[in-house]
Order: sequence, then structure tokens, then C-alpha cells
Amino acid sequence: MATAKETRRIAWAIFWRAGLTGILLGFICGFVFGFVVSFIGAMAGVDRQLLQQISGWGGGILGLVASFLALNYFLAWSIGRPIGGRTLSLSV
Repeated sequence: MATAKETRRIAWAIFWRAGLTGILLGFICGFVFGFVVSFIGAMAGVDRQLLQQISGWGGGILGLVASFLALNYFLAWSIGRPIGGRTLSLSV
């Protein structure tokens, strides 16, 4: 069994890539969702406070989904790749 010191480099490689990508994708998804909901809601005459709540919650949820997908992508990317002399393997 590997120790924390041995796996730190692999964990850091996955963490910073997924973290930065998740932040960027979360911001973009939240912005696009908020813009579309606010634009359509304003055209339909929906109350401004309701639009702010819907766009805030919806953008946050989409941001979390995008962050999870980024983590999933980079985790799958790192399996079998040598990182710092170590390789992450998936045992079934």
C-alpha cells in the first residue's frame, strides 16, 4: 500500500488541473445560464428578484456539475500515465 508522501504528486497533478478547469467551467456555465435565464425572463416580464434567485441557483448547480465533470475527466486522464515516477492504476 502506498503512503501519502508517495501519492502526493499524483494527487496534486489531478487536483490543480481539475480545480482550475472546474473554476473556469463553473464561471462560464454560471455566466451563460444566468445570461440566458435573465434575458428570456426579462423578455417574458418575470420579476427581477425571482430571476436573480433562479440564475444564481441554476448557475451554481451547473458550476458544480461542470467541476465534477472536470474532475472526472482529469482522473480518467491520469490513470495509467506516469506522474513523478508513479503511475495511478485502476484495479477491478
